[in-house]
Amino acid sequence: MKNPVLKSLFLLGIVSLALLLKADDETAVAVYAQGRELYLAGSYYDAAEKFEECRYHSSNPTIRANSLKAQLAAFRMCKLYYREFLLIEELLERYPDRVDCNELIAREFEIAQLFLNGYREPAFWIFRWIPYLLDVDRTEEIYNTALARAPYSEFAPAARMQLAIYHNRQGDQAKAIVQLREILDKHPQSNERKYALLALADGLFALSGRGDGDSRCINEAVELFTQFCREYPDATEVEFARNRLAQAKDVQAGKLFEIAEFYRKSGRSDVAERYLAQLMSRYPDSGSAAAAEQTLVDISTDYLPGPGAQSVEARYPDIRSYSIPDNAELLLISPRDDGSHFLLNVPDLKGEKLPGSNQGGR
Repeated sequence: MKNPVLKSLFLLGIVSLALLLKADDETAVAVYAQGRELYLAGSYYDAAEKFEECRYHSSNPTIRANSLKAQLAAFRMCKLYYREFLLIEELLERYPDRVDCNELIAREFEIAQLFLNGYREPAFWIFRWIPYLLDVDRTEEIYNTALARAPYSEFAPAARMQLAIYHNRQGDQAKAIVQLREILDKHPQSNERKYALLALADGLFALSGRGDGDSRCINEAVELFTQFCREYPDATEVEFARNRLAQAKDVQAGKLFEIAEFYRKSGRSDVAERYLAQLMSRYPDSGSAAAAEQTLVDISTDYLPGPGAQSVEARYPDIRSYSIPDNAELLLISPRDDGSHFLLNVPDLKGEKLPGSNQGGR
């Protein structure tokens, strides 16, 4: 820079900016100290506001990152877990080199679990004492965010299973199925795979009853139930899987019978005969087998009825009954839903005289 005046002005600007930044950093440090005093005094929400103010006084990344961490801790003490989650996201986005990313992502999964278990953040801190004035459910948002950041983490299989259960409770079977497929695809060695396989099969079975024109859902459900029974023959859920498999095959047989009936009524008995023969070959013990066989006898000149199915797979679980044992100590007392040890309410008499009792002597 040849012009000495411009050079002097440039240097003066740099010095002024440095002094200004230094002054801002000093202000930020002072505000941070105020927030720390409030935090130690137990005024966590006020401390969080001070830590937030601190960030606006300085552009220093270290000061800003430390202020975010301090505010995060203050919100955790206030049990404002969604605000804590938002700060975790800001730290991961802006200062990933200044935090333990694994620890923060693990905390996101913990916060999602809190929301799943029923936690709701107050809509307004000043009205936090009003029990029904709450923020919306953030379960899905937090789970999806954490899974997007760590799709293959050790927490992911359980998180996806919990999210699938959540969607199922909300009545959104399609979203639940997406999470179950992710478990089977991304976590084939996890403990959740077994239950994801069974839940996916059952979910597809449920969807097949709401319009399954191409039979895609019921066909896949049959494959998955069969796979579960083959891979987990000793599982306690295998009886349920076999029952569902038999029901699913009934649905497949029913679809074949509907197609056969369509062609029979259209005058295409030859095509109807092929579908009915396929039904009898694949599903001889299905609920549609008897009607299919009778229709084959009526429309076919060379069909001979077979001996029938040798064994019929159960459609419903086997409910076992037991006689009441002679020894009363073997009886199992079933508590009520409210935690009482008795099936019926036991009135609290509070010293009142029982009808027909004699309290005059011992």
